Amino acid sequence: MRATSTALATTRATTTRATTARAPRRDASRVSRRRARPTRALGESLSTYLTHQAAIGAVDGDLAVALNSIAVACKRVRALVAKAPIAGMTGSAGGSNASGDEQKKLDVVANDVFVETLSSCGRAGVIVTEEEDTPIAVERVGSKDGGGYVVTFDPIDGSSNIDACVTTGSIFGVYAPGECEIKETDTPEQTLENCLTNSKQSGEALVAAGYCMYSSSCVFVLTVGDGVYQFDYDDASGEFLMTRERMQIPDGKDMQRIYSCNNGNVKLWAPELKEFVEYLQDGGSEGGKPWSYRYIGALVADAHRTLSYGGLWLYPGDSNAPEGKARLLYEIAPVSMLAEQAGGISMRGAKADERVLEVTPEHIHQKSPMFVGSASAVRDLQEFLKSK
Repeated sequence: MRATSTALATTRATTTRATTARAPRRDASRVSRRRARPTRALGESLSTYLTHQAAIGAVDGDLAVALNSIAVACKRVRALVAKAPIAGMTGSAGGSNASGDEQKKLDVVANDVFVETLSSCGRAGVIVTEEEDTPIAVERVGSKDGGGYVVTFDPIDGSSNIDACVTTGSIFGVYAPGECEIKETDTPEQTLENCLTNSKQSGEALVAAGYCMYSSSCVFVLTVGDGVYQFDYDDASGEFLMTRERMQIPDGKDMQRIYSCNNGNVKLWAPELKEFVEYLQDGGSEGGKPWSYRYIGALVADAHRTLSYGGLWLYPGDSNAPEGKARLLYEIAPVSMLAEQAGGISMRGAKADERVLEVTPEHIHQKSPMFVGSASAVRDLQEFLKSK
């Protein structure tokens, strides 16, 4: 593990205090239409898209730089994933991460890529990653009143799939700068405390979220609070090019009746959730043909399929893991922001009545359940649980 206390002492922020108001509470039913702007041209590069967003004031220049740096890190990780078997980067690294999960070799390498790239861009004030116990303070070089973002990520989601060459990905969330000042004169302990405070924000403070999926195509999906856009990696140009704009999770007649969950854990679920799975297998609220079951075992992959086809992704707590296993700050919240921006719903709680984006983590590696998907499918789940 990286010696994070040393990193905090040697790389703490040296600029003046940057405070940003928390993002306003979002109305889940209207969030994807909050700032409707002219559509962009399919085929344009991610860098061009971000430059345009900065030019019209949808994002500030520092955020655009940070997001471009994340895209650069994803390109590097994409290459590492592709050559992992040849380069001997499959298998265990022999350790565990901050959440107690076994670290794969590529987990460690990909984490270093993200930390290095984001530290170099100078627009992140704090970095939080699944592979580190504590946040990393970073010297920022952005504009006087900008930059200092809290950037969170899971460098390789679904790393247990790597050895079998199954889909993996990287998930990221960019939060507004926190309110605690990080000064050059702070002790390592003070810096750590301020970093922790700034990092523990609800999903409502997200200013951008996305993921990069490494599969048959390398796909970069992003929202900056104004809809969801997909960019696919083009080998010829070395760029992510826009292939889908203002994505919407299919619903109604356009929704594919697909549910996703770890079926091996259903017996550990609450009785009413077990019943709900049987309810879907019996055809759900409309009866007839059973819902189809699909599960890949990587959050990025299952979330992308749900975003593309619609349906419902079930990730409740169970008797072995009451809070689930996915992390709120850098996995569950970013995916929830994407879902809401695409017209879907993301909830948690025994009755699926707690909006994920309103939950403030008590610690940076806090875990969280999630029910996410087409709005009608999530509402059907809520009605079912309410009746029990």
